[in-house]
Amino acid sequence: MTGKIVLFSLSLSLLLTPLFFLPLTTDFYGFNKLMLWLILLAAALIVWLVQSILTKTVRLTLSPMLLPLIIFGGVAAASTYINKDYSPDSLIFRTAFYLAMPVWYLLFTSLIAGSDQVRKVLNWLIGIAVVLAIVGIASVLDLFTALGLPDFLAAKSFSPTGSLLNLVVFLLIVLPLSLVLAFKTTLGPKKLKYFLSSGLIISALILTGYQILPGKSLAAVLLPKIAGWSIAIDTFKSSVFFGAGPGNFLNQFTRFRPVNLNLSSFWNVAFTASANEYFQIMTTLGIAGLVALALIIGAYLKLSRRAPGTRTTALQLAVNAAVAVTLILGLIVPFSLVTWVLFLGLLGLSVGLNKSKDMTKVKDVLVTINAINLVEPYTPSPEPQRGLTSGVLPLVLAIPSVLILILAGLNLGKIYAAEVNFRNSLAAAAANKGLDTYNLQIAAIKLAPNLDRYRVSYSNTNLALANSLAQQGDLTDQDRQNIATLIQQAISEARLATQLNAAKASNWANLGNLYRQLINFADGADNFAAAAYTRAIQLDPTNPRLRVELGGLYYSLNQYDQAVARFTEATQLKPNFANAYYNLSYAYQQQASWLEAFQAMQQVVAVLPPDSDDATKAREELAALETKLPQTNQTGETTATKELTPPASPPAAPQNFDLIELSSPEP
Repeated sequence: MTGKIVLFSLSLSLLLTPLFFLPLTTDFYGFNKLMLWLILLAAALIVWLVQSILTKTVRLTLSPMLLPLIIFGGVAAASTYINKDYSPDSLIFRTAFYLAMPVWYLLFTSLIAGSDQVRKVLNWLIGIAVVLAIVGIASVLDLFTALGLPDFLAAKSFSPTGSLLNLVVFLLIVLPLSLVLAFKTTLGPKKLKYFLSSGLIISALILTGYQILPGKSLAAVLLPKIAGWSIAIDTFKSSVFFGAGPGNFLNQFTRFRPVNLNLSSFWNVAFTASANEYFQIMTTLGIAGLVALALIIGAYLKLSRRAPGTRTTALQLAVNAAVAVTLILGLIVPFSLVTWVLFLGLLGLSVGLNKSKDMTKVKDVLVTINAINLVEPYTPSPEPQRGLTSGVLPLVLAIPSVLILILAGLNLGKIYAAEVNFRNSLAAAAANKGLDTYNLQIAAIKLAPNLDRYRVSYSNTNLALANSLAQQGDLTDQDRQNIATLIQQAISEARLATQLNAAKASNWANLGNLYRQLINFADGADNFAAAAYTRAIQLDPTNPRLRVELGGLYYSLNQYDQAVARFTEATQLKPNFANAYYNLSYAYQQQASWLEAFQAMQQVVAVLPPDSDDATKAREELAALETKLPQTNQTGETTATKELTPPASPPAAPQNFDLIELSSPEP
């Protein structure tokens, strides 16, 4: 009975992951799916340990993919440990999943008992695919809008899988299961059921797949393949064996982003995943991760190869086809958690189908503290021998497992509570409830002090409250003290974010922006701002927007030579960046370099659509500059649209406000 409970919990984790989401955290989908999957796995593990202790036996199924999966998890652990500048979020997401994969697989394959149970799981998978297909069709046809649902549910891009791209990938993997069973099943209601399911899935693939094609309003945003390859190769040069760490692709993207990406429509997108799953693993887990994945694939090919004297059943053919589609899709897109869970489930189901066919590939074993005995699959475990060693191994396994589960559960519980508080803080900020935002972010930080994104948001909240208080007239001494305290907290939290994740360019850019806004509030803020922006540029060297921000800082400080240099660098990184040329023209005007200012404004007009408001504004300013020249030049036409924003000065300090003394930031 306990074995059925364990198998039910594991099957539920496979089946519910594509459907499950909760609007309680900042990430409605991936984070909550992972939490559900881990909770169900933990429950299954506890029940299995109790069963093993009560029966004084440890019965496992050994299969070809088990060792490669353990190696893959070990590579993820080693990569996380070696890379000191990993993102703290990676421990919660990719690393946690990679480490738990072999545990789920071992339990699932040890308890799945033959083709009947495999067929049930596959039927449920197909049923879930049908439900997701119907929801996907309703979403893209805008059928949920009239139901008065929350905005995210009524959106055309909604899918319980997390995105339309995730939905398409899931349906493409499940479709072979439905089609193979439709053609292989004899005539009758079941055959009709499989054909109807296949028809619904195909219809959803056509409708949703069309929506995510390039050029469509819901087009999937994927890193170009050449950029993903380039980033992986550059990462190899410094971290060839274990990569940059699981879940740490963003830092590698900013560090090694090809400059030609600035000419694409994705130039201002911060990609958190590579162009496909193989490039993702190359970048984050290095050669060791690729080798481990190759071992998994090789082991599966060995398992799926038909043994002499046996035949390939319809269920085996269906699972093999689905695994093949998964591996092919890995060449096209990066995997989401839904895809990884489905892939792992298919590997486990394949073992269940092969248990009774070839004992050389899949073995059921009874493990004791001093022996491993082969047993027949689908048969009750023999009674353990009585003696001093009887029942010792279950206890040896249970004690560390329970300790790990308790520690992991406490930490994940804190992180989940922190995410709920942080999500509520963002809702409070949107409702302009400053005090609630402040208190909720403090609660989130207390629960998860090592997450840098919490610190960044909290620093900005402190600064916003300080600015709001400073704008009030007739400040009291207490008001001035509160402003100073809020500013010091903003600085402290922004600095701490750069220490928690020193390789994240956006943390340094946030610190630079904060110091820039404090130039009239704090002595030395201008120098600290320039230093922070410079560090951000070192970590994200091909980002033209950072150069514009640093150039704007120098412009506000009347350091026009430096401003011209930074704006010029931005135009070199992105030759069609209208706002960079616009700022460059302003900087030249301050130097009375009218010809250069005119030429820069010409470029603004050249890269803006002629019928846009920005182009009209730029032409008017170009005409004004023309009056200061002996002759004018031809203007060109457009390829990109960007809002024109001239360099801005930092906010002014309130009257009778003593400037804050800043200490040098810690390295």
